[in-house]
Amino acid sequence: MRSIAIVGANLAGGRAVEALRQAGFDGRITLIGEEPWRPYERPPLSKEVLWEPANVPDNFFLQDEAWYDDNRIDMRLGTRAEAIDLASGGVRLSGGELVQADRILLATGGHARKLNLAGADCENVHYLRTRDDATRMALDLREGASIVIVGMGVIGAEVAASAVKLGCKVTVVEPMPVPMERALGRRFGQWLGEEHRRRGVATHFNCGVTGFRFAGNRVSAVVADDGTVIPCDAVIVGVGIVPATSLARDAGIEVNNGIIVDRRCQTSNPAVFAAGDVAEQDGFFGGRFRQETYQNAADQAQAGALAMLGQEVSYCKPMWYWSDQFDLNIQFCGQIPVEADIAIRGEMDSNTFVAFFLAGETIEGVLTVNRAPDMGVGKRLVERRARASAASLADANVSLRDLLKQAG
Repeated sequence: MRSIAIVGANLAGGRAVEALRQAGFDGRITLIGEEPWRPYERPPLSKEVLWEPANVPDNFFLQDEAWYDDNRIDMRLGTRAEAIDLASGGVRLSGGELVQADRILLATGGHARKLNLAGADCENVHYLRTRDDATRMALDLREGASIVIVGMGVIGAEVAASAVKLGCKVTVVEPMPVPMERALGRRFGQWLGEEHRRRGVATHFNCGVTGFRFAGNRVSAVVADDGTVIPCDAVIVGVGIVPATSLARDAGIEVNNGIIVDRRCQTSNPAVFAAGDVAEQDGFFGGRFRQETYQNAADQAQAGALAMLGQEVSYCKPMWYWSDQFDLNIQFCGQIPVEADIAIRGEMDSNTFVAFFLAGETIEGVLTVNRAPDMGVGKRLVERRARASAASLADANVSLRDLLKQAG
């Protein structure tokens, strides 16, 4: 194999490039990305980049420019991949050029899902997916500004916290009963909503948006489906992403709610692999789904890179994510069973606790709040499908490491 093309100069694409060189691949690597930036970290977009858009963190980029030069990476930034040309064996770029490749990794991620409302593209309606999105959003997050956030998943909740930090007046409209319900479940979503309200966020749950009111080419108010009219200086929408599957679909590669891959990250075409937010794969607990998390993008991209080189790979991990909001470090690993038994170690009122979600006595999920060291053990408990009683998990005198040893 002489050449590999990676479509997506993001976290997954960047980690795949690194893994290929670290594994000893000496052929040509082409990294294709629509943004003008080399691969960077996305978590700061909802935090540090909003706080100080002119001063991105030192570790914002995965590697400095010299690394890509030293490792002979052919960078095609600000360039759109138009098609996977399987007949010609490569990726067709927007200008018509064909990048020849023996293997292709699709790390195309997704696009922010937009509201289907008149005015959803006004200049003060923001969607957060890229560095440029964050830079534009930051201009509207000025002290005293009234900001309406539509959707309180991870992105909406993090931006709400950042907007409060910047002195904005924040109102959230969320159709679910609590924030981050899919990620945290009802009980802990309610806890998080109360923490946001305690810090000044006005919340409208079980509530959607039916329209906007305008002043010139800007939205001046959001109309909720209960008739409430919420004046605003800007709107931030965080209602999920649409996976970027068109390149794969147009090439005849199997897609569903993402590009379908096996545990080697290989698609229905043996020359094409996929990783990151766009890849739909076997789930750790069964079924098949996409993981939209930082860690999955990094780990799956590395697995896909090694698989392209012919190494034995079987990638299947439980979901793990983290979110920083106000003074809360929230981490979760695994899943929440439909009828979960919950054991809590610590006090929720202290905002320093661990919660375990059990199916019978099998630990399927772990949530930590401001107890990051416990997540290291918690992840392994989930990965090993460890068994324990709710009483032992809630007992602070019982060491989590001892429970892990008992799990073998």
